[in-house]
Amino acid sequence: MNIILLGPQGSGKGTQAELLAEEFGFNHFEAGKILRSIASSNNPKAAAVKLAIDGGGLVPDELIRLIAWDFISKHTPAKGFLFDGYPRSVDQYEHLKDMLARSGQKIDWVINLEIPESETIHRLSARRTCNKCGEVYNLITNPPPGSKCKCGGELVQRDDDKPEAIQRRLTIYRSQTHPVFERAVAEGIGIEIDGLRSITVIHQDILSRLCLQ
Repeated sequence: MNIILLGPQGSGKGTQAELLAEEFGFNHFEAGKILRSIASSNNPKAAAVKLAIDGGGLVPDELIRLIAWDFISKHTPAKGFLFDGYPRSVDQYEHLKDMLARSGQKIDWVINLEIPESETIHRLSARRTCNKCGEVYNLITNPPPGSKCKCGGELVQRDDDKPEAIQRRLTIYRSQTHPVFERAVAEGIGIEIDGLRSITVIHQDILSRLCLQ
């Protein structure tokens, strides 16, 4: 089974993706984590990726497609893929379907965790990232084990979690990424999930909708 997990910033899709990946052994493509790693590296594309992240924009399609293809080609298709935060546009969605088709795979479900814009802003103001390993926590929905990350790193607020960047990202999400879910609904594979509930309740809802219980 291959799943795309979407949702506005702060919807908790990363937490739900981790739960699904741990429980069922999916190949977990964490777009945000991979891109932040590239942005802080010596990769020739690091500056372009950092600019997009800090400004709340989208990474160029060609670059994210190469990153996704590298991940797909290095993992076993039989385990299934879970795409977390990717694709971010309809064009990227079509590219992903083409890449999976090369190994006889397809997208089975596109899950959208929906929360109001006001909740996004509320949650993101509480998000903290480890400056050592890149682990992302939320003081409200997914708190760290203490004042520091479990690896011992310091927790900081990223520039892209500040109000101006959040608003830009929300605008981009609604205009460019949410249409991916609309396309999936038209194709009969879209599932909308209420993201305002507890982590456990949301997880159980996803499992029941996917018939994985």
